[in-house]
Amino acid sequence: MFARLTDATIYQFEQESSQSDDELSNFAEGISEPVEEPQPRLEPEPVEEPQPRLEPEQASEQPEQALEPELALDPEPPLKKPRFKEMPSREHIDMLAQARVEETTKQQTDWGVRLFRGWLTENQYSDKFEELESSILNERLCFFSIQACKQKKGTDYSKSALVGIRAAISRHLTSPPYNRNVNLMKDNAFMTSNHVNNGNDKNPKESRQRCYGTQKPVAEGDIQRLYSSGVFNTDSPATLQNKVFWDLMLNFGRRGQEGLNSLTKSSFGKFKMTGTIHIIK
Repeated sequence: MFARLTDATIYQFEQESSQSDDELSNFAEGISEPVEEPQPRLEPEPVEEPQPRLEPEQASEQPEQALEPELALDPEPPLKKPRFKEMPSREHIDMLAQARVEETTKQQTDWGVRLFRGWLTENQYSDKFEELESSILNERLCFFSIQACKQKKGTDYSKSALVGIRAAISRHLTSPPYNRNVNLMKDNAFMTSNHVNNGNDKNPKESRQRCYGTQKPVAEGDIQRLYSSGVFNTDSPATLQNKVFWDLMLNFGRRGQEGLNSLTKSSFGKFKMTGTIHIIK
């Protein structure tokens, strides 16, 4: 086949091949190669080197790291303990003010106030006399001293009983919750009613026989009978208590039974005077 090629055929083939090479080169020059954008450079992450694992013996030999000392805070100052007690209430103050009076005195006060209220109601007055003016209260006490002088049994009150009723009304006015600054026994505003109260016993026109309540002393024979009957026997605790109580009432009971409930062992003391004289107070 190659033997049939002539020089003219070979020349023509060379010309065509050279032309096709030039066209391809020209086509390749017209097309621009794509431009690659630069990629951002990534920093490599630091690789932590693994810590060597210590054996228990090596760990004990490793020195401990010293801890930083914490700052010492100043301790708060302790609260100052109050010197005085808490502020008392008004009810507590009133209770202490009423506790100064003996129980028998309270009963006497209630009795005198009830008697005066009963007289006010019977005479069509208001029984709320605690807030009355001194002049009006003095006037009504004058009439009360004259009219309220008989007991329920019909006998007249003694002078000491009338004074006790007046003192009971005065204590009621000066006690809580009224706390009035008055004294029915000494104030000039109540001088008239005081004169009337004192003049009841000295009025010769009145046919009254006052019972002053004076008790007769115990007869000597009665005292001997108490000792001989065994009531004051010192061999029994019960009879010994009777004897001690009798001696106290006979020698120290100046105001009846007032204050007997509050007596204690420390209420009496033995004091030695000159010589062999002993005094018990």
